[in-house]
Amino acid sequence: MLLDAIEWLGHSGFRIDAGDKTIYIDPYRVNGGKKADAILITHGHYDHFSRQDVEQLSHDRTWLIGPAAVAERVAGQVISIAPGEAIEREELGGIEIRAIAAYNTSKRDASGNPFHPREAGWVGYDLNVRGERLYHSGDTDVIPEMDSVMGVDVALLPVSGVYVMTAEEAAEAARRIDPAVAVPMHWGEHIGTYEDARTFAELAPVEVEIMEKAHS
Repeated sequence: MLLDAIEWLGHSGFRIDAGDKTIYIDPYRVNGGKKADAILITHGHYDHFSRQDVEQLSHDRTWLIGPAAVAERVAGQVISIAPGEAIEREELGGIEIRAIAAYNTSKRDASGNPFHPREAGWVGYDLNVRGERLYHSGDTDVIPEMDSVMGVDVALLPVSGVYVMTAEEAAEAARRIDPAVAVPMHWGEHIGTYEDARTFAELAPVEVEIMEKAHS
């Protein structure tokens, strides 16, 4: 089961143990852990693209994958990816990685600008791991691009509101995507509480797993 191979590291960070490959998505304030074969970054905000965590989890063969604004800030084995693009590298054991758009439609700052603008080219990820699919939405509202991940095995969805979907909006996203299991994220660190995760679990019309934060 893919869900058994996923650990929540807090906030929007996850580790996926895919056979002999270890993949991280948005690691932030991670206290040790296995070195990464690949680190996927959704966008450039410090609580998703943490240089300190990237350095801590990397070795000389680690691939870093992220949107252009992230990729250009990193040296080493780096792949820039844009919404709609897919990559599959032999070094990652045949895991296919597809970037899905991630942006705000209603979450704006005091000047009226979206916190995560569509034109920034920021992403979520659709991973195919040995025939099972994982969707990490990144920081986003409910958007039409989510329809392309309909029926995934696991969907990781933010629930805190303010910068991302509220618990109620995330439940609507879960309805559209219809994953086998949905996991709430983007809570418990700076913003969002266990109550947001519980509300999501109560409202979502799919099975929900509220993960406990892994302790490395």
